Amino acid sequence: MPELPEVETIRRDLEKRLIGRRIIKAQAYDEKILVDMGKRKFARRLKGRTITGLRRWGKVLIVELADDCCLLVHLRMTGRLALISDDETAPDHARAALHLDNGQQLIFVNPRRLGRVELAETNHLEESRLLGNMGIDARVGDLDEPTLADMLNSHSIAIKKFLLDQRHIAGIGNIYASEILFRCRIHPDRPANSLTASEQRKLLKAIHCILQEAIENQGTSVSDYRTGEGREGRYQYKLRVYGREGKRCKRRGCQGTVVRAIHAGRSTYFCPRCQG
Repeated sequence: MPELPEVETIRRDLEKRLIGRRIIKAQAYDEKILVDMGKRKFARRLKGRTITGLRRWGKVLIVELADDCCLLVHLRMTGRLALISDDETAPDHARAALHLDNGQQLIFVNPRRLGRVELAETNHLEESRLLGNMGIDARVGDLDEPTLADMLNSHSIAIKKFLLDQRHIAGIGNIYASEILFRCRIHPDRPANSLTASEQRKLLKAIHCILQEAIENQGTSVSDYRTGEGREGRYQYKLRVYGREGKRCKRRGCQGTVVRAIHAGRSTYFCPRCQG
């Protein structure tokens, strides 16, 4: 958390406010968040650059800058971006700030210090530390039936673990993996290569549908996540299985009870009756 829908929401919110703005000053208050650079390099490389675009790959926000440079921001578990005016007090746990030419600051807030910021060349993003091992983005058109089938058929790991591994499909995290598997009635422990062709098609449809629904509802706020405009998302009110341990399954006609299992330290929610 934040996952793809949350980062996409932040991207859309900030895009209309940041494109065309020039960075007057850049400050990093905590060097731990910086990838392969110190505070001075961060300040020097960003000062005077103009923000030309915002993109996303998986869970990573890509801030495009003039002169073929990009600022990559990975929010990880508790990170968020806050746009404030210069006369406002910075939020608690501010780790970096971009001072803009319109009297505003873009603040990277990161309570647990797990988030990361990296500078990379626009034409060589695949060489960056944050994007170098990323798989196909879960929202791009390249994630089609043949591509997904090839990936699934090549792996015997549990399907939940497959979905969480960003080297395969980038952008899906714990919340949406549980919701996706519930939507297509697949048990999270099923080996990826055991899915039939029909189940593969249902999985692909569920990936696209769940992520689109979450984006339309501006993401899921279950802890620290806020949109680029500081609001909570709304998709937490539409979750059908995540966080519902011990409660009746929401699928019509199902008499099952949602259970929670721990896999590699992460909570997995599912209905053993309709996902059996």
